[in-house]
Amino acid sequence: MKTYATSDLYLSAYLKSRGMKIIDKETDGRRTTFIFEDVPNREELIRDFYNRGPINASDYIHALQDIKAIVFNL
Repeated sequence: MKTYATSDLYLSAYLKSRGMKIIDKETDGRRTTFIFEDVPNREELIRDFYNRGPINASDYIHALQDIKAIVFNL
């Protein structure tokens, strides 16, 4: 299985809200890296994130809450 890793909290929330699945996390001191199951259109999703691509605000908020829960509660 191919994976993609990032420690960017907001990018992680965006990718999760666009359907990418978090399969693991790694913590090194205060930094958490999220490991995603890679998808064929990942590069396009990242490009959309940096170019203010379309996103459902509610989906993004829920994904961000999930990401924060992973960082602070697990």
